[in-house]
Amino acid sequence: MTSTLTVIGLVTRLKSSSQIIYGEAVYREKVSNDNIVFGFKQFTNAMHEYNESFREGDLVLFGGKFTIDDQKLLVVIEMANVIEPKLGQDNEPLEWDPLKIPATKPFIRIATSAYEPVTIFNNMKFVKTRSLIYTPFHKEARYINFEVGYPKDAKWFDYLNDKWASYANFFVAGFFEGMYSTIENASTATYAQIDAKIIDYDARFRHPSSDNRPSSSPVASPSTNIFAQRRNRFSSESSITKNDSIITIEDTQNESDTEEDLISIVNDKSPKKKRQLSDLCLTDDESDLSASKPIEENQPYSEKGGSGKRGGRGKRGGRAKK
Repeated sequence: MTSTLTVIGLVTRLKSSSQIIYGEAVYREKVSNDNIVFGFKQFTNAMHEYNESFREGDLVLFGGKFTIDDQKLLVVIEMANVIEPKLGQDNEPLEWDPLKIPATKPFIRIATSAYEPVTIFNNMKFVKTRSLIYTPFHKEARYINFEVGYPKDAKWFDYLNDKWASYANFFVAGFFEGMYSTIENASTATYAQIDAKIIDYDARFRHPSSDNRPSSSPVASPSTNIFAQRRNRFSSESSITKNDSIITIEDTQNESDTEEDLISIVNDKSPKKKRQLSDLCLTDDESDLSASKPIEENQPYSEKGGSGKRGGRGKRGGRAKK
């Protein structure tokens, strides 16, 4: 399913090989002024005039397909536009201060399916959805859980009141707010929250209707962001409550990833197994990720069929009589 985002990020860690560039960047939230970390990969053969090369310390407008693993955004870069730094008194480029970079949040777009009735929390409506997402960060497609929120009094969303239970596919665009984990059916479930600004549905695909009447929750204190209140409420049994666990540049330097690890994976040759795109971009520290249960890998479809036999030659017609 579709899962793309755009965000301005400051590159804090960068590794590269002949085929892949990978690392981490941070964006700055406006209200909290926190720097939030996300991971990225960029394939060198996918670079073009709108997907530029960049260096550690650059401020970049990123765009691409994303997934989520271990409460962290991971982005496959398809657009990278380096933002020119400010200049000093002698026209020398100044380094970007992570606390003074432009404030932004990832603006994401997903195709998703609702699987629970709408609930009301304070002055917002929330619905839990799920999307099947494939990126080269993992060998198989994975189900990612989302919690979509929008104002209950927004007239432009009134048409959705009876749609969540009736239609199978929805298209949501909005700001990424954070993540939380909670216990459901004796297992841990992680949800990525979206402050939805655009919601549409595919009228071609319906599913059996069910009770979609919104259930209400107690009114919470208005002093805290409503999405944060939801995270705090549902993640009470989890050690991680939101996606603002800050990873500094010093923290990333203590990690054990090396360029040699990446190159060894890229150069790995196995004659018994067909290489796939995902095999080129999995590093050692990513190979054991298990944020959600993988599904059966999609088999490649070949449009080339078997060779058919040549048809027999027809008999020659008889000569006409005079």
